[in-house]
Amino acid sequence: MSPESSPLLETRGLVREFDLPGGGLFGRRKTLTAVSDVSFAIGKGEILGLVGESGSGKTTIGRMVMRLLDPTRGQVIFDGLDLTRLSGRSLRRQRRRFQMVFQDPYASLNPRMRAGEIVGEPLVIHGLAPSARELREKVSRLLERVGLSSHDLERYPREFSGGGRQRIGIARAIACQPDLLVADEPIASLDLSIGAQIINLFSSLNKTERMSLLFISHDLSVVRYLSDRVVVLYRGRMVESGPTRTVLDTPVHPYTRLLAGTSSGTPSETQNGGDEPSGSLCPFLTRCPEALPVCRESMPPSLENSECGRQVLCHLVAGHSPWKSSASPSSSQGSP
Repeated sequence: MSPESSPLLETRGLVREFDLPGGGLFGRRKTLTAVSDVSFAIGKGEILGLVGESGSGKTTIGRMVMRLLDPTRGQVIFDGLDLTRLSGRSLRRQRRRFQMVFQDPYASLNPRMRAGEIVGEPLVIHGLAPSARELREKVSRLLERVGLSSHDLERYPREFSGGGRQRIGIARAIACQPDLLVADEPIASLDLSIGAQIINLFSSLNKTERMSLLFISHDLSVVRYLSDRVVVLYRGRMVESGPTRTVLDTPVHPYTRLLAGTSSGTPSETQNGGDEPSGSLCPFLTRCPEALPVCRESMPPSLENSECGRQVLCHLVAGHSPWKSSASPSSSQGSP
């Protein structure tokens, strides 16, 4: 599943800051930088995995891509259009082309609506079902596509298992035949067997419908199975990216090595200990078991290995062939 030459989605230098309480009326405003200078691309028909610990900025990035959250700085380019410049009707016209599957399959569904109403709602909003009969037929096909039945049309979300509710959410998301799905930890609340079925459903949608997928997860085994490329985040920064198997089998950044060495994808909280480093230094500095003296002096360069389409933010490989300085920090534009 190699991506086509022209990317479907690009993020360019995404930054998201949140205001923190305090500072007083005339005091200095305090902010938390949740995402810092994140750039990547997703090709048409490609699956990109976004991994990292809780608090790494994964969900924030997914919501910025969906324009559910505005970036403080940066751009989200979807099929050549800058979504950050769109609003109102212009944004709604594009929104049918990119949809989201949320982590909690119950909280994302209206408990007062039947399954058929939930799945059919986007078809009604975008005028894709001119008659009640056609609407019912389309919704029935969508339910069957995700492994449910037309007999489930009149059932409420509370009458389904967690996996069933997630299937409803997926059916709603694909109702308008989007080009891109953003899946935010879609199996985190499901048991292993049901989660495996949902993952296979995403894989099927990618292969048969050519839907691109931004798959957000902390589970590296799932990301390894599903995605073509992977982006590793730490405290809001991209620390490594490239073809999934290459990155996870031969990780370069110390943080990626820690992730790949744990079954849960969540390494122990501290290595060297100490306070969080300043914004001008590597975010992983105080936890890195391989920190160099230069790591305490400057932010590591963004380096690229063009031979295999990999990038890393680390002093450890600076000056080593075939790693060279990246002209566009943190971006991942080409195909592997």
